[in-house]
Amino acid sequence: MKYIVVELISNTATFKNPEFQNFHKTLTLPPPTTLIGVAGAALGMSPKSSQDFFDENKFTFGVFGKSLGLAKDTWKYTNKTSGNELYNYHPNYLGSVITKEILIKNTFYLCFGTMSETAIEQLKQAFLYPKYALTLGGSDSPAHVKNVFETDKTVFSKNVKDCIVEGDVIDKVLNNTDNTDFFIYVNSEPICYDLPTRFAYETDYGARKVSSISTFSYIGSQMQLNYDIEGIEYKKSFIPLNKL
Repeated sequence: MKYIVVELISNTATFKNPEFQNFHKTLTLPPPTTLIGVAGAALGMSPKSSQDFFDENKFTFGVFGKSLGLAKDTWKYTNKTSGNELYNYHPNYLGSVITKEILIKNTFYLCFGTMSETAIEQLKQAFLYPKYALTLGGSDSPAHVKNVFETDKTVFSKNVKDCIVEGDVIDKVLNNTDNTDFFIYVNSEPICYDLPTRFAYETDYGARKVSSISTFSYIGSQMQLNYDIEGIEYKKSFIPLNKL
């Protein structure tokens, strides 16, 4: 298995939590579909072609990241489609306002792994020389590639921090009665999310619908689990690997 770690920096980023509709709450780290989208932009592929590329080469992924702050902004949006009854009845209707959370001063380590040496080299060159501008959650959040690291070595660790881990880690820890040596935290914010991993596209750039969902845990402060996780070590940070 070959892996690359792409170090991205950005002034702003936002990753919409799908559980919220009228309030654009952000996830703290880019979800799987964002990774596919960023890679697709680097490769110069359409959203559908990018997803097909990842499916064909059976990629795994990992995310580690930190943000220095969080801000909120109000956004006005319009919906002037013919099916909008309110707009049809009130021609001067201009839409509504939502609150949007924005991550500030971000550093993300995006890890991609596959058995295909051709595919991993293609992805590596794409991030070194992107075809399209890379963004993190919107066209107003451009990202810069600071470094691309290549490796074929993985490590195992029980200690996780500032990363995404596949599945519900708290449930796994509490149900692992063979090892009761652990340290986890539970706060007011949920750390476990059911996130889209695949979309069904009508055309390359057309409408899409969620076709696959998986559960992931977003880890902030350090946890010590009671089971080992395979990952990549980059700049003394552990990046857990997950199925995509």
